[in-house]
Amino acid sequence: MKAVSLSLRELAATALACSIVLVFCSIAASQICLGLALVLFLSLRERPEWPEGMGWAAAFLVLTLVAALVSGEPRTALPQIKKLYLWTLLPLGASLLCGGFSRAALVWPMLFLSVCSAVWSFFEYYAKWQAAAAAHQDFYLAYVASRTTGFMSHWMTFGAHMMIAFSLAGAVLLFTRQSVARRVGLSLLLAVFGVAILLGQTRSIWLGVGCSVAVLLACWRPWTLAGLPVLAVLIYVLSPMPIRSRMESIVRPHGELDSNAHREVTREVGWRMIAAHPLLGLGPEGPGKHFREYLSEKRKAKPLPDGYYGHLHNLYLQYGAERGIPALVCFLIFVGINVRSWILHASPLRYFALASMAGIAASGLFEHNLGDSEVLTLFLALFGIAAVGKEQG
Repeated sequence: MKAVSLSLRELAATALACSIVLVFCSIAASQICLGLALVLFLSLRERPEWPEGMGWAAAFLVLTLVAALVSGEPRTALPQIKKLYLWTLLPLGASLLCGGFSRAALVWPMLFLSVCSAVWSFFEYYAKWQAAAAAHQDFYLAYVASRTTGFMSHWMTFGAHMMIAFSLAGAVLLFTRQSVARRVGLSLLLAVFGVAILLGQTRSIWLGVGCSVAVLLACWRPWTLAGLPVLAVLIYVLSPMPIRSRMESIVRPHGELDSNAHREVTREVGWRMIAAHPLLGLGPEGPGKHFREYLSEKRKAKPLPDGYYGHLHNLYLQYGAERGIPALVCFLIFVGINVRSWILHASPLRYFALASMAGIAASGLFEHNLGDSEVLTLFLALFGIAAVGKEQG
């Protein structure tokens, strides 16, 4: 067999692709591959390419560092400061994931690991069902506090992965030419991801997936959007009782088990923090540390609803409270510039990026999703993947 010789650039691009793909199963392996890609790219001594509007992203990163310094608690900010390493995905993606890079090296491995994670979550779900039955517990009460996680450590991260994988499979199915066998396979993948998302019972992910589907359909056949309400009703009617009950909890929560009251408190506190520190915020990770200081007197007078108060469970409030309104505006402008470019110069992978971005943006209203390194990695990878899409559309 003839040996395959890879250039230094090809090795760097392969390491970067591995970093993106492996985030679906191991963040440690993903970051090791990212570090390798960075070292190899620096060895090339090439001038890096940048996504559009990179100046706004740079301003966001600088304001993040300034917010950490002026907060007087740089040690508290350290977890978020370390995550800035992931932002090297922007120049690496724009520089390496183009110039003939094969999209198959990203698409099919991502789908393979995603479907393996989804299938594993089915076994988790069954085990949790059996455990609740054996303990004579109400399954809904037992499950909502401990949901399926797939290959991840938390159901929110797993849900975001499934949402992005669903967007990828949908974009490949709708916007590329595939054999009949592959189209059937992609349809089955969509079904697997859809079931995993439903069984995950994470409402913010349901919202995100709904927005991702709406974007895909709007870009494919806009008239098909009329069928979305019908699909939503069918899903509700055909779903088993635990899932239907979770859907109903959006308007009729089961006391403090569902996070409605908890989210109300975090939103209120987030607005108070931004009002008090509009320019540079409290510093990265500051909202969690100072949460109780910004409770209203009425809230302080009684126990808080059950829930995690280490962050604000809203991406936009979190960034505004941590880093200030200017940083949040810079972040949104950077994303907006790229989204506009993806719409104007569309391609299959850019449709995937648009659908994923819509899902991340919508679910971010109810969760600090970019606080997870696994989700942040994929978010930043979208800009490089869209660079592939520009050439291969």
